Amino acid sequence: MDLKEIKNIFENSKYFSKILIEDDFEISGLINLWNENDVDISIEFNPDYVDNLEFYKTSLKLIEEKLNWINENKKLICKTFIEDEGVFYGLNDEIEKELSKKGKAKIGNLEFSAPLTEEEFTNSLYITYINFYIEDEKNINCNFDLDCEPDYLFGHLANIEIDENNDILISGING
Repeated sequence: MDLKEIKNIFENSKYFSKILIEDDFEISGLINLWNENDVDISIEFNPDYVDNLEFYKTSLKLIEEKLNWINENKKLICKTFIEDEGVFYGLNDEIEKELSKKGKAKIGNLEFSAPLTEEEFTNSLYITYINFYIEDEKNINCNFDLDCEPDYLFGHLANIEIDENNDILISGING
């Protein structure tokens, strides 16, 4: 199969700003999500379909549907992360403890005069990397890492999975 044909399919996407064809079954590039440019993306395809151009077209449609859902559901994804992982609440507990002792809080390199709001925490989160594995037309696996600025995760990343039904699964903190 001509790899240029595959590249042309993905270059027509509204999300991709850069496409690199690694080989017949892996594509990487840069996309725009949550108003952040240059989010790294990696897409791996089931090698059984490498000679099927229609599979790549169908896969792009599935990927774009998933990216649309992720782009439109930042608040839900962040809320699920806040509720399931406990980082936000743990950080606020530390802030409140320090504030009650000293009237100000310094945790790591960050200084706080009040606990964080969920809105402040959510607005700090962004996607650094997103990964897709396309098994077939019905099975698409997607996971990505969240980071934040200011660095409320203190050098760590949160891994999020979005399944075929757009259920959000928190895979924990890494890094």
